[in-house]
Amino acid sequence: MHWTIIGGGIQGTTAAIKLRHEGLEKDQLTIIDPYITLCEQFNQFTQRISMPFLRSPFVHHIHPQPFHLKQYAKLNQYTSAYYGPYKRPQRDMFMHHVHDLVHQYELNDCHIQGTVSKLNRHRGKWQVQLKSGKMVTTDCVVIASGCNHKPFIPEHFKENAKVTHIFDLNYNAEIDNKTNHVVGSGISAAHLTLKLLNHQNSDDIIHLWLNKQIEIHDFDADPGWLGPKRMNQLSVISSSAERMKLIEQERHKGSMPMELFLRLKKHEQTGRLQLHHSPIDEVRSNQIISEGHTYPYQHILLATGFVNQLGAQPFVRALIHEEDAPLNECGYPSLTYDLEWLPQLFVMGGLADLELGPFARNIMGGKEGAERISKALSRLSKKIS
Repeated sequence: MHWTIIGGGIQGTTAAIKLRHEGLEKDQLTIIDPYITLCEQFNQFTQRISMPFLRSPFVHHIHPQPFHLKQYAKLNQYTSAYYGPYKRPQRDMFMHHVHDLVHQYELNDCHIQGTVSKLNRHRGKWQVQLKSGKMVTTDCVVIASGCNHKPFIPEHFKENAKVTHIFDLNYNAEIDNKTNHVVGSGISAAHLTLKLLNHQNSDDIIHLWLNKQIEIHDFDADPGWLGPKRMNQLSVISSSAERMKLIEQERHKGSMPMELFLRLKKHEQTGRLQLHHSPIDEVRSNQIISEGHTYPYQHILLATGFVNQLGAQPFVRALIHEEDAPLNECGYPSLTYDLEWLPQLFVMGGLADLELGPFARNIMGGKEGAERISKALSRLSKKIS
């Protein structure tokens, strides 16, 4: 039985390792991802903002065994492997762990660099069409292509050569040296601001523009959602709209941990950082106008997140319109417990929000999604044998 995973990011790679760990042979697995190496988008994005430690604790990683990263840190004698009471893992160590597991499970041999354009069911199998024209025929498909594809550019900043989104394809590191304004309210904006403060001259002032009061949370959602008690509360809600409302309430979108907030405040007290809560009224070629005040800029970096394109990818839309993939009342995939959307087609990440809860799009959501999908591997393998 052949499996194809669309998306080789953290979640897709987590699913691939879980399937291999459960006995799937490497020649029975294909991973389709546009980057040259697996998990490369995550690697690049966390590097760009100079994130020294992940937000999640050390038990959140891509291997099925919860303490695998801890054992890896000990085995490889990492110093300063973790930060703080929640033991947030060092970013570089986390990525070394990822790359070593990709090598161990021979996932590079399964990787096809490309982008999916079409997905259709034909004679009991799935045909996965790539933009290159290549076709992959497979028994099972896992969609793990994420939803962080198009950076969100607020209207004021569009069509301005001196404005770059930190996660834009056109970003290059030279921009950092001339950037003196950052726009954003969450963890990426905080890390990016601290990076500029650390790398630029001590007399340079950095401006951080916030569209709301800073929200302080240790994690992206309450850790209670990682356990059965909160998830059982979600599972008894029959209305998908009510489920979605609860999930959105529980997600700490655009927030940051206390340690980042304290570092920002420290720089504000020394005069090197100016925090702006006033709205930006206009952005001219070299000036920001806010409530009658003028602020000159050389370059502006945006850390304003991504456009919500969940379900907007052409091959996902085609599944809905041509394969009659079922949707619930709020437009999300209607899934089984093991995240099956159509026969032998599974989803992870944002497409599985309603099943996996507020952590669906995170590292731990990837582990839970992979765990559920692996049950289908076992079920389908027994069916064949």
